[in-house]
Amino acid sequence: LCPYECACQNEPKHCPIGVSLVTDGCNCCKVCARQVGDECNDQEKVCDPHRNLFCDYSGSRSGDLGVCRARSGRPCMNNGVRLSSGAEYEPSCKYRCWCIDGNEGCLPLCPHETQVPKFSVCPNARLVPVSGECCDQWECDSPTGEVIFNSLPARREHHERTRGHSSCVVHTSAWSPCSKTCGLGVSVRVSNDNPQCQLSRGMRLCQLRPCQGNRYSPKKGRHCLRQKRAPKRETLTYAGCTSQRKSRPRYCGGCNNPSRCCTPKLTRTISVRFRCPNGSIFSKNVMVIRSCQCH
Repeated sequence: LCPYECACQNEPKHCPIGVSLVTDGCNCCKVCARQVGDECNDQEKVCDPHRNLFCDYSGSRSGDLGVCRARSGRPCMNNGVRLSSGAEYEPSCKYRCWCIDGNEGCLPLCPHETQVPKFSVCPNARLVPVSGECCDQWECDSPTGEVIFNSLPARREHHERTRGHSSCVVHTSAWSPCSKTCGLGVSVRVSNDNPQCQLSRGMRLCQLRPCQGNRYSPKKGRHCLRQKRAPKRETLTYAGCTSQRKSRPRYCGGCNNPSRCCTPKLTRTISVRFRCPNGSIFSKNVMVIRSCQCH
């Protein structure tokens, strides 16, 4: 049962790589979401909604605790191995990946490899393998022509204070497809476009179309309805909290032929403020559809 009054002590500010920081099931406190196979309940041990996980109580005798499992979704294939939606895996020691409804999302485990040292610190910098280590190391030329190693992680604080954008090779992946074809889903990407030049996962909420009704289905005689605006201004609901401002979003339509579909062509990302029943306010990045295409 949820407490009469919220008492949030030792709330985490950050979670491990790839784990979402979410509001608990009582809409009280921030917690690190439970992953596939973890113990869960409807209060403080909530499953990761961004991985489309749910708490399965079918194997529980008391009904108090369950196990986080992935909802039915498209699997992923990795080197001939079939992975269920929600599975976490490491294709190599350099990457940690997740399968999200048929789409793979990965984060590098050697982010320093993208931080190119300044020429004044490490002339002719190049990555070389290190015996017994997974991550490569930066190798430099000294003024005397000798080859030296630049241990970037050990110099990290100095590097971050003195680095400029010219010494950081920016890597930004495209946004992944929305995790749901209707209703609220998530889209992710990886980028190191930040002052620390560190690769991190970005997430935004997305909604291609509502799940209810046939307002976004093509009219009789037409193959597809490319896009259509909502008939009136509406709020967005996420994790029991409601957006403070209403908007009239554009949605992608549907097709009569099941082999065809309409998806976003151009999008942008905005920050939306949400208010929860307990009065707390937070912001989330949300995808705004500018145009759609049918294929």
